[in-house]
Amino acid sequence: MREIGIVGSGPMAIYLLKYLAASEEPLSITIFEASPSAGMGMPYDPDLNADYMLCNAFSREIPAPVRPLIDWLKDRPARELSEWELSAHDLTARAFYPRVLIGEYLHSQFGELCENARSAGHKVKVLTDSRVTDLEGAGKAKATIHYVSAQIDETAQFDIVVIASGHSWPDIPEIDGVKLVSPWPYTNITDLAENDIGVLGSSLSAIDIVVALGHAHGQFEENGDRISWLANDVDDALRITMVSHMGIMPEGDFYYPFPYQPLTCLTDEAIEQEIDRGQHGLLDRVFTLLCDELDSVDPEYLDSLPKTARTVEGFAPAYFSRRRELGGLRAVKRDLAGSRETMRRKETIPHRYALLRGHEAFDRILRELTEADYALFLDHLMPVFADCYAAVPHLSLARVTALYDAGVLELVATEEGAEFRSTEDGGIEVDTEDGPTRFDVMVDARGQAPASLKDLPFPGLVNALSDPESPVLQPFALDFAQDVESQIYCLAIPQVLERHPFSQGLVECSHQARRVAEDILRVATDG
Repeated sequence: MREIGIVGSGPMAIYLLKYLAASEEPLSITIFEASPSAGMGMPYDPDLNADYMLCNAFSREIPAPVRPLIDWLKDRPARELSEWELSAHDLTARAFYPRVLIGEYLHSQFGELCENARSAGHKVKVLTDSRVTDLEGAGKAKATIHYVSAQIDETAQFDIVVIASGHSWPDIPEIDGVKLVSPWPYTNITDLAENDIGVLGSSLSAIDIVVALGHAHGQFEENGDRISWLANDVDDALRITMVSHMGIMPEGDFYYPFPYQPLTCLTDEAIEQEIDRGQHGLLDRVFTLLCDELDSVDPEYLDSLPKTARTVEGFAPAYFSRRRELGGLRAVKRDLAGSRETMRRKETIPHRYALLRGHEAFDRILRELTEADYALFLDHLMPVFADCYAAVPHLSLARVTALYDAGVLELVATEEGAEFRSTEDGGIEVDTEDGPTRFDVMVDARGQAPASLKDLPFPGLVNALSDPESPVLQPFALDFAQDVESQIYCLAIPQVLERHPFSQGLVECSHQARRVAEDILRVATDG
């Protein structure tokens, strides 16, 4: 019986367990979790997130470890649903739910997966409060996991190890040597004593921070689609400023068919043909397919933008121009109204749907690109695709606009080459388009940054790699300087993101975990 060690028990590990447990070959699987509770993951942990922070994947999009989320919810007792301010008639497959509720779902599914795997003949052991400190895979011996449990150093050996350690955030993030506030746990935000608060970023993480500050300093009052915000203290001098490169936010979620409908030009066959034609010019050719797709579904869209929209370098400025011209939060209010209307009418916004789906086509070519073209993609096209698949739940945007209407929230763009500085009075100053702007404190909402293998917190493993600077590629197996008997895979989010920039979210966790499980089981078949 092959022995498999999994470092971490968040979504990546949960989906990995699902696919491994489907094997007819009996496996012995040990899961290491540093925290007291297994089967959630950092973005869904109630110790780190507030219950008003929403997941931006609607329930039907979330891959089921065992049972679909909507079915699991329908089996919850009414008392349990009421704790989430939900009732049976609120439960739909198109709804967004709090991240900590998703955490409870994942935790429950993890328990079911473990029991089902044991019933199928696998051995499954879950070690909580067990922090992995290093990995060794050199030589003919099995891979060794070093971990600390109950303040005691322990070791365990495995034929296969999968690093599924999830996100990695610094305790004290910095920019230009200036110390920022970490958004994790959320109480870092709600406990801030300062009133003039900067938030570095304007996407999903930043929206969560802004909403958390709103809850800490006041109350959101809902009346249908309209939400207002009232301060707890009329003398509260709260001022929140979101600071981002362009001074804009992602648009609200919009209606689109699910399961997805096929595209016209950006088809699997067309992408394969372009890959077969070779690396040279691949990015430009697939971008032309994207333009063809946009022309096909919305003939007026590209023509309504500056002519540079039909170039790789000019597409993003043209795409974002409409929101920038109107102004950050005013554009949010306008676009939220439009997005809500598409939901009521069940009408797809053609160009947004094409771009939402387009990232899948580009993801297939990213590992085929030259380094220069990959850098070009990250600089000029990735911001557009990140904006599209980061569509925000309407409730979150409505809370943001309520704070804007109350006069406590602004969204500003940084100057080109903006610098961040500490001020003599202990604040932070940044160069914005409105000039130098000072804050009492600034929260880091830039999200998870990519990292290389050399940044893994396992020195023995890093030292044994053939090239710690090289990106990890599918099927995510690590390459060692010397022959090793065991196999070690890396599914840690920062390292995967280095060359798989679309890898965040539960759907991608399921996809990546499936690829590793297939490789593990294929190796056994080949052997």
